[in-house]
Amino acid sequence: MQKSVIASGGGQAAGGAFTLDGTIGQTIAGTTSSGGTFQSGGGFWGGGTSAASTASISGRIFAPDGVLGLRNAAVLLIDPQGVVRTTTTSSFGFYAFDNVATDSSYTLRVSSRRFRYQPRTVQLSGDLTNLDFVGLE
Repeated sequence: MQKSVIASGGGQAAGGAFTLDGTIGQTIAGTTSSGGTFQSGGGFWGGGTSAASTASISGRIFAPDGVLGLRNAAVLLIDPQGVVRTTTTSSFGFYAFDNVATDSSYTLRVSSRRFRYQPRTVQLSGDLTNLDFVGLE
């Protein structure tokens, strides 16, 4: 069986902390490219790819009484490059972010028309649950 590839080409695509150079076709089958915590196998057969480790961050946003969950509050997750992800709390104040890259620090902010919240910075090494915020009086 003969194996062949379409060699190089394409341009550069970038987003956040990632950059991908020229992949109109596969460059050389069977080679592996890596950098940091990422690795990609070349070609359409054999090998494989692996992605950075990811985790989730979840918790609940409370009113200042610490009992009632606050619905429709915006929770912002800000990475070290300043990229912002946003989610809105559920009717009981729950929020969650999935597929967050580990081994990095993040700042979480809560935006509400009714209450103020103290931002928090966390170092993410695995799933982080019960990261709750209570409104300031």
